[in-house]
Amino acid sequence: MLRLLTFLLLSVCTATSMAEQVVQVYRAEALVTSQSQAERNTAMRVSLGEVIWRVSGDSAALEHPKVREALSQAQGYLYEYSYASTDEQLEVEGQQVRAIKLILKFSPQAIEKLLREARLPLWPANRPKLLVWQIMTDASGTTHRVLEDEARKALYDQAALRGIPLLLPMHDFEDNIALGSDSLWNMDDASIRAASERYKPDAILVGRYRESGGLWRANWQLLHASANQSFDTQSAEIPSLFVQAINTTADYFARLYAITPSEGGSGAIVIRVGDVRDFATYKKVQRYLEGLAMVTWVEMMTAQQDRLLIRLHTEGDLSLLLSTLELGKKLFPVESESITVQPVEAYRPPAATNGMDTGADGLGGSELSGFPQARGSLANPLVYRWQD
Repeated sequence: MLRLLTFLLLSVCTATSMAEQVVQVYRAEALVTSQSQAERNTAMRVSLGEVIWRVSGDSAALEHPKVREALSQAQGYLYEYSYASTDEQLEVEGQQVRAIKLILKFSPQAIEKLLREARLPLWPANRPKLLVWQIMTDASGTTHRVLEDEARKALYDQAALRGIPLLLPMHDFEDNIALGSDSLWNMDDASIRAASERYKPDAILVGRYRESGGLWRANWQLLHASANQSFDTQSAEIPSLFVQAINTTADYFARLYAITPSEGGSGAIVIRVGDVRDFATYKKVQRYLEGLAMVTWVEMMTAQQDRLLIRLHTEGDLSLLLSTLELGKKLFPVESESITVQPVEAYRPPAATNGMDTGADGLGGSELSGFPQARGSLANPLVYRWQD
């Protein structure tokens, strides 16, 4: 009797230092020995769990009763599957068997609905592009900046599993001039950021490691616009250092960008968008904002010259919106007064819903009370400019 097959996660990228990893958060791959329904069903359950972890950003989501029920009915979340040939081998009862790649695509809408009903986090598919610098010192004191194949594969595979687009530096002449090994080992923030500019990352992960006491020990620095994060990993094997580092980084990003549905409903944040010079641009702004996972409703309030005043009804707070817009690179905060920011006159809905004049924010006109207003309110909107 055949023993249970081991389904292997396959990297969705080419393992080169120049290519950005392409991440498809609702897609998974598994190796099987045949196209039988039994193997496909087992692969579906394993792969759906992988996708739910990737989309929620939280491994504990797999223990939620609603998710466990979904895993037992994985077929209902699958919308497409296909097979492809591969050179990989699987061991079955001591024999090497030619493997087939099973490609599974799950329904984003069904998984999002599941997570919302379970009130679990939802980490949108637009993820920060991560550039990874690393340097290792061996027993002789020699430093190495280029990853060996096994460690590189572990890094890419784990980034694919967690849904992080990955970049590795080319380590060419330009990199070596811009960032010397001493600066990299010392984690010189300014030098690392300057050398990373050519890759245009959203975040930078820097690691240095060496063997000590029979273990490999690594220090990591995550450089991101929100804050810098430091952490350590250790393992008997180098590849495990990178698996741990990617997990820590993914957990941080998930906390930063994930939406957690709440029983309190959505909030409202007002933004003013400049440089909207024609109707085509207006529609681009509208479609972009409506496409944000945390935005449930876009209310276009006023249009004056090249400026729009927009109320966004959102799941998530102001900090999540700011992080999301920064990652999207379509709306840029106005640092100068090139777009004049004036307190907004009261916006009155066409009709009061309960016989009372509620004012623009539904709070009895409190926006006009003369007190300092919260950022993102009608009287103090966020100010952005649009850039394609």
